[in-house]
Amino acid sequence: MRVRLIVLLGLLLVQPAWAERAPWPDWEAFKTGFVSDEGRVIDWTSEARTVSEGQAYALFFALIANDREAFARILHWTEVNLAAGDLSRQLPAWLWGTAADGTRKILDPNPATDADLWIAYALLEAARLWRKPPLEAKACAMLAQVRAQAIERRADGTVLLLPAPRGFRFSERVRLNPSYTMPAQLLRFTAVDPSGPWAALLEQFPAQLAELSPLGRVPDWSQYRERRHELDADTGGTGSYDAIRVYLWAGLGPQRHEAVRAMLRNVAGFAVLTAEAGRVPEKWSARSTWIEGEGPVGFDAALLPYYRALGEQAQLARARARVAAARQDGVYGRPARYYDQVLVLFGKGYDDGYYRFDGQGRLVPKWKR
Repeated sequence: MRVRLIVLLGLLLVQPAWAERAPWPDWEAFKTGFVSDEGRVIDWTSEARTVSEGQAYALFFALIANDREAFARILHWTEVNLAAGDLSRQLPAWLWGTAADGTRKILDPNPATDADLWIAYALLEAARLWRKPPLEAKACAMLAQVRAQAIERRADGTVLLLPAPRGFRFSERVRLNPSYTMPAQLLRFTAVDPSGPWAALLEQFPAQLAELSPLGRVPDWSQYRERRHELDADTGGTGSYDAIRVYLWAGLGPQRHEAVRAMLRNVAGFAVLTAEAGRVPEKWSARSTWIEGEGPVGFDAALLPYYRALGEQAQLARARARVAAARQDGVYGRPARYYDQVLVLFGKGYDDGYYRFDGQGRLVPKWKR
């Protein structure tokens, strides 16, 4: 295992003189507070567990920062501990932590599709930006696994992105998570896998949102039944910690793509809600005016690209002020929660100019411009 890590570090650390690290204080603070020396991303507020989503996001952020050493460590830990040593052969388990008998191991082997796609995207872009073709091969192998295990094509032409290979198909319905659909990813995947389902997923997503969210208020979960997208029978129409990412992805664009513009139009009503409420609620209803609580600072950070895309200057200023006020010792919120930091890195990182996506869904980090 040690030899494998040394080889991987060597593969990623060799870089041309022009490719220098991009100083990103929020990423450095996240590494210090939430990433172990071995490359494990730790959710301290949930029994120090690790989820594949966290590993995936950290790979993406390390790429934005041109942090090859961190990327290598995070990738190595992910492969060894979540994917039996090889992501090209096995999708990562979504949950790792401390079992009842005190051992630290995989607690649920079911892969999480959003994490799988984020890892594949990070590998694709690392291969391109760092000129490391083996990483692209690994990414394409992951996409092939997702196609085989987590995509369902219906007779009517509808393509469904399952949240995981197991546990979401039922006799009369399929449960779905709207926040697992990220436009820039799908554009990039279409370029490397043109026969895949990625273009159809993107083209169909705005209509899916329109069915689910006539007020622009996205639910955390939905279902597909009898050729229709509906509110999830298990959770109703409540939106919160999952759904906030839909607004984030819509804001990140690329805005020139018609499907992304349509997506943004279909969720623009949420800006009306936050303006009238004077805050971002923690929970909301997809089909009524009900809201509850005040969302954590990560919600305001996630909405920064969304407010920018909509031209909501007053709300953009309010969100920026709340995020800035929540910064304490380099991290955000009290206590500093893993998910808030992730949303800050996505939303504030974009707002601060550390990255963007081009019209083909490719990552354009600050250090490359």
